[in-house]
Amino acid sequence: MKDLFLHTKLVALGKDVFFIIFGGFKMKKIFVFAALLAAAFFVVSCGGSENDNNSGGNEQVCSYGSYRCEGTSSYFCGYSNNELLWILAEVCNNGCNSVTGQCSNGSNNNGGGSDSPAADNSYNANYGFISLNFAFDGIGNADDNGFGSSSYGYGFDYTSTAFATGTYGNGSAAINPANAAYFAKQAVYYSSANSIWVAQNPVFQNGIDTVGGNPAIDLYINANQASVGKMSVGVEGNNVQLFVVEHNWSTHQDKCIHAFAEGQINISKLGDLVYHGSLELTGALQLYSPKNYKGQDISGKVKSQLGLETCPVVY
Repeated sequence: MKDLFLHTKLVALGKDVFFIIFGGFKMKKIFVFAALLAAAFFVVSCGGSENDNNSGGNEQVCSYGSYRCEGTSSYFCGYSNNELLWILAEVCNNGCNSVTGQCSNGSNNNGGGSDSPAADNSYNANYGFISLNFAFDGIGNADDNGFGSSSYGYGFDYTSTAFATGTYGNGSAAINPANAAYFAKQAVYYSSANSIWVAQNPVFQNGIDTVGGNPAIDLYINANQASVGKMSVGVEGNNVQLFVVEHNWSTHQDKCIHAFAEGQINISKLGDLVYHGSLELTGALQLYSPKNYKGQDISGKVKSQLGLETCPVVY
């Protein structure tokens, strides 16, 4: 066994203003692009896609979503760098439950030295599901001269079909609202952050104008690690992250975060990022509210990294 300490941090890159014109419709969008983030965590690497754990003489197969208890620590089986690994979930102050594999009540501190609250059960443990089917012939490059002008078409599109579909919240709120007139999709490469940003926003008809709506989808891919094949997605992953957020189109700021995703995406096509290569990816991901993530309320951690509160429960 080998312990690996992995971490990244949120990096704010500034604001850009885009006036996007397609088919006679104009939409103004101001966004804050953030590089990939990941909470610091430990990984116990066992190799392979389903791994045996022989530590302490107790063998337990690493099956995605399961926990195991070892000493005073609880480990979660999840993906990191496309490998299924035992990841340190919590260091338990008051002992570990050998049956559930999780820390006993009141003993959560995630190895960070301060107790994390128990989950807020007013948010469902499974806070939705999102499917991705994204295809773009030419992604944008933020380094291009004139990038973002109304005459510069790379990286932007309006479409009647959403590439991100599904539901979020305790009920069945739609990620792709049925009454949306269009869906604005964007795919932009940022060399300064070595990141690819993929986004979706519903656009609604308001008289003769169109206005941006919610929820907004933000997917960040580490460009240094991007390749054709499967990539893990998660709040503790260091390659891909997806957030469902609420955007205030009057102030042009994100208001709060509804959910983050866990699972895998599959990149089937990835062209030259500098010269507007194509990007195609699919995925089926579980959504979690920061208020209820595997028995914990990690909204404080998320706020410290994203600067966003967790949105109220959506029904």
